[in-house]
Amino acid sequence: MQVSIIGTGIMGRAMAERLLSRGCSVVVHNRTRDKAMPLLERGAVWTDSPAKAAAESAVTLSIVTDPAAVEAVSFGPEGILNALPPESVHADMSTVSPASAQRMEARYRAHGRRFVQAPVLGSRRQIEAGELLIFAGGDPESISRCEPVWDAMATRLWRLEEAAQAASAKLACNMMIAHLILGLGQSLLFAQAGGVPPETLLEILGSSALGCPMFASKGKTLLERNFRANFFVRHMEKDLTLALEAARASGTPAPFLALSHELFLAAINQGWGEEDYSAVVKTLEQLAGSSLSAQP
Repeated sequence: MQVSIIGTGIMGRAMAERLLSRGCSVVVHNRTRDKAMPLLERGAVWTDSPAKAAAESAVTLSIVTDPAAVEAVSFGPEGILNALPPESVHADMSTVSPASAQRMEARYRAHGRRFVQAPVLGSRRQIEAGELLIFAGGDPESISRCEPVWDAMATRLWRLEEAAQAASAKLACNMMIAHLILGLGQSLLFAQAGGVPPETLLEILGSSALGCPMFASKGKTLLERNFRANFFVRHMEKDLTLALEAARASGTPAPFLALSHELFLAAINQGWGEEDYSAVVKTLEQLAGSSLSAQP
């Protein structure tokens, strides 16, 4: 099966690498060719436009920054929609708003073409291990046509009837991720101020019902001052902005979401937008006047 991937950032590149390792024929396109060079060296084929990528592929995956970027690669003379064969599927795996996903679905349907909104939960490590979680919203037949591709990188797939539902599920998860990292940072700083070593609190959390894999992994990297990005601060801020807009549209109260967004925006203003999303804890450290550190 030939698969096209539009967008070769952290996630798109990992997906392409995983598919290549499974023997798939992979065509790639990115705004800048240089980002795709490591994939070309591994056997992927470059194409000059999203349209050319989609024209000969059974499944075209796009994973780009935001709704505007999804529309840019989808519409226009060199976009996916005009070139997508009727039997092929465009599965957008970006994080977008429910309203954007709904518009995309409607426009593809109006042109008699297949579209699925399929955001994911997980990062590069989960792709490499084949442990992504995928929320797929759209026509059941179109989702089924994507499954052989997703089987190479995912351990679980949720089927939803509409594209907007998949977008909502993803934003709900990212909202929770933001709350969890801020809650963890706040508790570690509070414990440290009270004379409790952060490592001790992490052990307590890990031994209780409060423990979760994220606390274990991010607690360790926070104490190591390791903010190498798997998911950028600026991307989380973008997702929280989308979630705030969706919450207002649905009339859902979201006070924690609003506060989390302000703290991520503050992190960007401090110059940490290109660091891992856990770098938002540095905004709490500034407020506390102290930094988390491992005990000698």
